[in-house]
Amino acid sequence: MMKTLDECFTELIAHRGWWKESPYDRKSASVHKKLFLQGKLPDETKRIYLQVAGYEKAQPEMWRIKS
Repeated sequence: MMKTLDECFTELIAHRGWWKESPYDRKSASVHKKLFLQGKLPDETKRIYLQVAGYEKAQPEMWRIKS
């Protein structure tokens, strides 16, 4: 089942010690979680956490110009 970046990150942060495999310490992870809940955490930071937690991108991002 494919999920959005935010759905996966929400799933990840629901687990205790979710940041432990990441390059970030506990304090940074706490700030990142707070920013995420405010809708302000950059997607690249979410991707870093998800990749080290064993998630993989199932489909490349697709872009087009608005018409």
